[in-house]
Amino acid sequence: MGRHKYKFVIIVLSGIVLASGGMLGYKFYQENRNEAGMKTKQSVEKDASQKGVRLAETKVISAEMNPSPENIEEAEKAVDSLPESEEKRKLLDRMALVKEEFDQNRKAQEEARLAELKGDIIQAKIDLGLEKSPSEGDVLEILHNMTHQKVRSEEKWGYVQMTEVNLLAVKEVLQENPAFNQNIDMLAIVTDWLNHDFGNIVAEHNSIWKKKEGSVGKAYGILSPSEEAALVKEQFGVQ
Repeated sequence: MGRHKYKFVIIVLSGIVLASGGMLGYKFYQENRNEAGMKTKQSVEKDASQKGVRLAETKVISAEMNPSPENIEEAEKAVDSLPESEEKRKLLDRMALVKEEFDQNRKAQEEARLAELKGDIIQAKIDLGLEKSPSEGDVLEILHNMTHQKVRSEEKWGYVQMTEVNLLAVKEVLQENPAFNQNIDMLAIVTDWLNHDFGNIVAEHNSIWKKKEGSVGKAYGILSPSEEAALVKEQFGVQ
């Protein structure tokens, strides 16, 4: 009986040893597996990061070769999306140079254009009634009537053609009278229009219309190019 008990103890101890060894082996396997998974994850993340850097650099090169507002905006978005790194800092430095040069060139072009159109701008101020002590209300009325060339509304009273010269005349008045921009940033609106950005013109019309306490004629859409051309021909007699 003692011998059987002795064998039983040996069997139990052997089982414990085998189980312990199995657990250690499984733990070792899990650790290796986790380490391999971590390395794979790190490799995937590194590849993705390098791919993002290459894409951002391509966008930066496009902005350097052709520094248009669209290319600069796309490049900035691509660089900003990168995680912090030395590559990102270098690309940010390159973009800073691109933007500085672009702003300098645009300013020079604007100054040259203003000099070229100086006489026309003076005449536009006279025609628009802005040559002598214009008020904020005068400018609001002109911009409101300009929007009628672009927006859809049930009622429209008054039109002012939205030409480059007329916009430059209004812009000059707004720059000379910064207090006019406290309620509505009309200078920003005119600048957008000069850059052919009419994406917010419905909201801009309605802000000006509301400021003028309008009750009828709220804008609800933008005219198509053909509709605008027909309106310009009808109202101003030009194509």
